Parts: sequence; structure tokens; C-alpha cells
Amino acid sequence: MILDIQDHRNRSTWSKPHAQRDLDLWSTSHIFRGEERARSHVRELLHQRPILDLGVGTGRTVPLLQPMTTDYRGLDYLPEMVEICKRRHPNARIELGDARYLAGYPDAYFGLVNFSFNGLDAVSHGDRILVLKSVRRVLAPGGMFHFSTLNIDGPGFGERPWRIQVGRTRNPLRYAFRALDAALAIPVSIWNWAQLRRSEQRGPGYAVAPISAHRFGVLVHFTSLKRQMDELADAGFSGDVVVFENDTGERIPAEVGATTAHWFEVVARSPG
Repeated sequence: MILDIQDHRNRSTWSKPHAQRDLDLWSTSHIFRGEERARSHVRELLHQRPILDLGVGTGRTVPLLQPMTTDYRGLDYLPEMVEICKRRHPNARIELGDARYLAGYPDAYFGLVNFSFNGLDAVSHGDRILVLKSVRRVLAPGGMFHFSTLNIDGPGFGERPWRIQVGRTRNPLRYAFRALDAALAIPVSIWNWAQLRRSEQRGPGYAVAPISAHRFGVLVHFTSLKRQMDELADAGFSGDVVVFENDTGERIPAEVGATTAHWFEVVARSPG
């Protein structure tokens, strides 16, 4: 498989130990109310049907989703992440694979496909529809696709590396340590941002641009809510889509335009 610039850079960043530590930090220090609302929504409708957990990474979502089914499968495209996740969750079925193709997974089988933490935004704009179509193929009739995606109208789009952001914590010493770490990372962040800016893209309702995560080490996709609804329809999902704002957990009407959400938590459904 030939990797594009976005794919190559993101894989390279996430393969490094510091990125894995960053993922662990986020998983223990941040609670996304929108994700909680979306997960409660799908739990009520799942009825123990099989779950496919895409972009499982170091395993943040395994304890959240595995108890909801008797057939849980986690998937990631990085061997390093798969090995970490297997060590941490030896009783979970964790596999190496690519969300764009889902080779080897049966048609119309899963009651829920999950792709959290804006994992869908890691692939190129052109490959995004491949993910949506592959997910649609493996979903059972009436099955759900829960994913998060970055909002082009939110505060994450257009971030700059010289604006220090510190992860939230109630521990003042921990906060001071994070502030110092963020300040020391500025030179690396500026370098990464300057390199990735060369690969920025803009199109109707979407953009591909650097984001502050991992010292501006990843290139990600941003979308408007309308654009996302159109893509879901083009991939064959039903019009029954539920959307939550990530920070507040507030439900957002699918027809709403610009909002202040960092990202959307979306639950789409397969017809049937």
C-alpha cells in the first residue's frame, strides 16, 4: 500500500513512545461528556450484539465497550499499538488491520462499530469515504456507527503552536509540570507545524490541517456538520443520525450549521 503524506506522518508520530504517553494522559485526565452521552445511547440499543472497535490504540475504550457484548474485537493499523493493547487487555480480541478496508470481517455482522477520539480524521479526505463504506458493509441491519470528528467551525481549527495549552487537572503540582512541559515543547511544535502546513488542504465544508496534539505532530481532517451528514448519506447510512457536542454532551440537531464544539460525537445507523 502506498502511503500519502498525511498517512505517513500520522503513523510515524503515533509509533513514537511520547505519543503513546500522550494518549495515556488524555485517557486518564479527560472526560468527554459527549462521548458518554453517545455511549449511553448506543448501549440502550445494542442488546449485546457484536462490537468492532476501530483505532483502539493503547486500549482506552476496551473496558468501556467489552462489557457491552459477548463478541468484542479491537482493531488498529499500528503494530506498536496492537502489542500495547494486547498486553494491557489479554482477554480482549485485538487485531491488526485497516479501517479503510476491514479485510476479513463479515458483511452485515456488527451491531456497533466504534471509532472514537477522532480516529476517522487521521486518514486523508479521499480515504474517508472508504472508511464509511467499509463500516457500512460490516454493520448489521439497524447497526450503529459511533464516531467522533473534528469541527471545522470549532476552536481546534487554526490552532497555533505558540499558544500554550495545558491539560486540565485539580492537582497544582501536576498542572505546573504540564505547563512547564508545554512551554519546553514550543520549539518542536513550531517546527512540526511549519512542516505540516505545507500539506494543508481546503475544500467545500472540510479542511486538512495540523492540530496541537502530539506537539503538532499529526495532520487531521476537519469537517462541517452538514458535510458529514452528506458523506454519511453517500455511504448508504440512514437519515437517523444523532449528534452530541463533545464537551457539554448537548445534543445537536443534525441540520445545524456552525457550532462552537471542538468535535462532534456522531451515531449513524445502517438501514433496516
